[in-house]
Amino acid sequence: MSLETGFWRIQGSKPQRIAATAIDYEARLEAILEADVSIVSEPRRWMVIGRQVLTDHGGFIDLLAIDVTGNLIVLELKRDKTDREVVSQVLDYASWVQELEYEGVASVFDAHQAKYGGGSKVSLEDAFRAFFCTDIPEDVNTSHEMVIVATDLHPESERVVRYLQRNFGVPVNAVFFSFFQDGEAEYLSRSWLVEPTAEEPAAAKPGRWNGEFYAIFGYPQDVVEAGLQYGFLLAGGGEWYWKSMDMLNVGDRLWMNFGAGKGFGAMGVVTKTRTPIDEFTVQQGGVAVPITDAVKSSELVTLAEDADNVTYAVGVEWTHQVPYNKGIWEKGFLANQNTVARPTSPKWDYTVSRLKALWGITDE
Repeated sequence: MSLETGFWRIQGSKPQRIAATAIDYEARLEAILEADVSIVSEPRRWMVIGRQVLTDHGGFIDLLAIDVTGNLIVLELKRDKTDREVVSQVLDYASWVQELEYEGVASVFDAHQAKYGGGSKVSLEDAFRAFFCTDIPEDVNTSHEMVIVATDLHPESERVVRYLQRNFGVPVNAVFFSFFQDGEAEYLSRSWLVEPTAEEPAAAKPGRWNGEFYAIFGYPQDVVEAGLQYGFLLAGGGEWYWKSMDMLNVGDRLWMNFGAGKGFGAMGVVTKTRTPIDEFTVQQGGVAVPITDAVKSSELVTLAEDADNVTYAVGVEWTHQVPYNKGIWEKGFLANQNTVARPTSPKWDYTVSRLKALWGITDE
C-alpha cells in the first residue's frame, strides 16, 4: 500500500494542514518529469529521450528515458486509466521497447529533439556523452525498466506489481506523487511502491569487462601499416575521435580493428599515452625522429596546422600482427565506432577468445 503524505504549515504553536489537491497536476506532471526526471530517477540518473512515443501497437509511451548503461526506462502516467489498464499498458509498451535496436532508439530521440528540443539537432551519441560524461555503450537496450506514475493504485494492482518484481524479476515499479498548494507556493511529494536503491537493477547491470581494450585504426592502408611498423595508434579530427584514447595507460593491452570492413589485424601493449603528433617520436634506424618525418601523409595534422583537429598518437608495441589484407573477421565478432573502448558485451569476450585461438596467443 502506498504511503500517505501530509504537510502542515507551522504558525506559532498551531500547525495548519495543507490539503492535497488534484488541480491540473496530472496534465502538468509529464512536462515536469521531462524537465527534471531526477524527481523519479534519484539516486540513479536517467536522461529523457522521448515523450509521447508512438509504438507500432498504436499506443503512446508518456516518457522514455535511458540510463548510463544504455538501458531504457518506460514511464507511464495513470491519468484517467483504470489500475488494470495502466499495468497492462506499461507491460505492452515494454514488449515493444525491448525490440528496439540502436537505430530505433536514435530515431525516437531524433523525433523528441524535433518536437521538444527547440530546434536542436544534436545526435543521441553527443547528447548521451554530454549528459553522462561518457560514451554511449556499444550495446544499447539490452534491458529495460517500467515505472507506473500515479497518485495511488488499488491494493490488487500493487500486489500484481510486487508479485511480478519479487517472484519473476520483472523490472516494474510504481511511484506515487501528491500535489500540494499553499497560497502561491506549490509542492510535489513522492513515494515509491518498492523503494529503489543506488544499485542498478540486476537485469540492467552491464556485463563484466574482461580487461582487454578494443581499438580501431581508421586511417588509409599506408598510415595503418606505418603504425604497425613504428608502433603507434592514431586518432584525429576532433575530440570525439581522440578522447577515448585517455582510457589507455602504459601496459594496457588492446586488440586493433583495421576498420573499413578489414577485420582485426593486431594485438599490442600500450607504451605511451595520448600525445600530439608534434611531440611524438618513433625509432628510425635506431634514432628517434618526429613521427611526421617518418610518416608522410596528409592525414596527419599537427598542432601548428589545426589545433582543433590535431592528430594524436598512442605508442603501442604490436606483439602480434597480420598483413592489412589478412585481417580476421567472423560472425559474432564485436565492432565499435569509438577509437578505443572497454566493451562489456559477451561479444567482446567471444572476439578476444577467438582471436587468441586463431593467433595462438596465450597469457602464460
